[in-house]
Amino acid sequence: MAGRPSNRDERYAQVMQALVRCVARFGLEGASLTQIAAEAGLTRPLIRHHLGNREEMIAALQGYVLQSFSEQTEALIAALPDDAAAAALVDILFLDTTGSSPDMVLAFAALTARAAEDTDLRAACRESLLEFEAAFTGVLRQDHPLADDHAINAAAHGIVALYLNVASLAPLDMPQEWAHTAHALARSLLSRLGDPS
Repeated sequence: MAGRPSNRDERYAQVMQALVRCVARFGLEGASLTQIAAEAGLTRPLIRHHLGNREEMIAALQGYVLQSFSEQTEALIAALPDDAAAAALVDILFLDTTGSSPDMVLAFAALTARAAEDTDLRAACRESLLEFEAAFTGVLRQDHPLADDHAINAAAHGIVALYLNVASLAPLDMPQEWAHTAHALARSLLSRLGDPS
């Protein structure tokens, strides 16, 4: 007789999503087990079971956020069209608001703020961000094989910086024109590389 399927993975995802939302709202120091439990709709002891003490909670958040960013980046790049992939990527990043979570971006920002005092966390966050930029650079290089490396790197850096700015400030409900301006600037950086091959 087969046992009941475990809901451990589902419960873990529920806890981690609640943790991300609480850290986005209250910061790393302000997110308490009680708040996370209320957000998840679970008991405080169950949250403690999944997250442990404060240091274990921060390590769990780090692993979850950085892994999520990596998986989302891979899925995004894999789904791009063969032609004009860079333009499609820019449009997805700036126009598809369902793709990125402001809470995840704010949780990442909370981790980077803590990274000033934690060299391992600093290295992990830096690597995650550089991997995202490298993936974007790869798409640009594929679309613009004749452009020089400096121009490709500068465009990728600028577009990623614009995207992170827009994503991190999403909770402010900025005017739509503001986001459109960032999108236009990103498209302008692309156009400086010339027509895609």
